[in-house]
Amino acid sequence: MIIKQLDRTETRLNKVQSLSNQNHISINNINGKLEKDKVTQLKSLVNGIQKKMRNMKSEIDDLKKRTCPQDWMLFMGHCYLFVYKKAIWSNAKNECQQKGGYLVKVESVAENLWLISALKAEVWIGLNDIQTEGQWRWTSDNTGISFSYWQSHQPNSGRRENCVHYCKTGCGRNAYGWNDLPCSRPQGYICEKQF
Repeated sequence: MIIKQLDRTETRLNKVQSLSNQNHISINNINGKLEKDKVTQLKSLVNGIQKKMRNMKSEIDDLKKRTCPQDWMLFMGHCYLFVYKKAIWSNAKNECQQKGGYLVKVESVAENLWLISALKAEVWIGLNDIQTEGQWRWTSDNTGISFSYWQSHQPNSGRRENCVHYCKTGCGRNAYGWNDLPCSRPQGYICEKQF
């Protein structure tokens, strides 16, 4: 009887051992699957991060291309270069063109105030009446003026003064404003180009 009980106990123990082995195999399979799933998720996450990094690098490269060149200043989507080396108006115009821009075209109160705040000396702007006396036009696109900031009693000199500059002390004033001047008088100048 004891032998039969031992045999039954051994049989039960073998069944329990077999079930335990099966459970162990199942657990290993589940763990393996979970690890595979985790690895797959991690790979997907890493791929996503790498893609975002490539996109960010591309955006940074684009931004670098869209910044103003060295020494130029950015304002409202345009780049400005303040040059205080004196040049006659036509040479200043050519210098700006060689730099990929044009003599500044002042189109708004905000732009004018910003330019004045950055000025260190009197400079040429891209306005002139060289073609037709009294018809002031911008060299950048040959349009007339829709905004102006003339010093009082300006423009004043008829055929002799066909180019415009920001004038302050040379005009006997304590604030910058526009003044017509002979184009052959050397001045600094401001170049402008699209951002």
